[in-house]
Amino acid sequence: SGQHRVPRGAVRLLAPVGDPEKLICVGLNYRDHCLELGLEVPKEPVIFSKFPSAITGPFDDIVHPQNSTVGTPGPAPAAPPGVQPPQAPVLSPQEVDWEVELAVVIGKRGRNIKESVALEHVVGFTVANDVSARDWLTGQNGQQWLLGKTFDTFCPLGPAIVTREAV
Repeated sequence: SGQHRVPRGAVRLLAPVGDPEKLICVGLNYRDHCLELGLEVPKEPVIFSKFPSAITGPFDDIVHPQNSTVGTPGPAPAAPPGVQPPQAPVLSPQEVDWEVELAVVIGKRGRNIKESVALEHVVGFTVANDVSARDWLTGQNGQQWLLGKTFDTFCPLGPAIVTREAV
């Protein structure tokens, strides 16, 4: 009705999706980014995932995983007596990167869906921020994308979903 307004500073916008079962992402999906990284454009899509815990609201802070170690989401386990524990890598803000992406929100389950009816499974589209810890992508643990892209808060979404009918 427009009669009642809430000041923007009085609310916190959440991600426009609840707790999705999966987050499936396509990497290296545009030529300029491949060239920027010095990589060839892949012949097949590069698929990776993010954990649902990476999702956060569109204006929430991105939490840098300080003092985290490869394969361990929290502090490193204590070393045995007399053994010096390895130094955990510390992520600096310069090693955290982001890319704006178009997110397709799927609202209807299915398997082996024919291309001709695939859009019937799409609820709509939103904005995603694909946040990456670049040092985890390029130099640690065999260059596994999952570890560098799925820290908590590394996937801000929203603020709204545009329905497929509106596009």
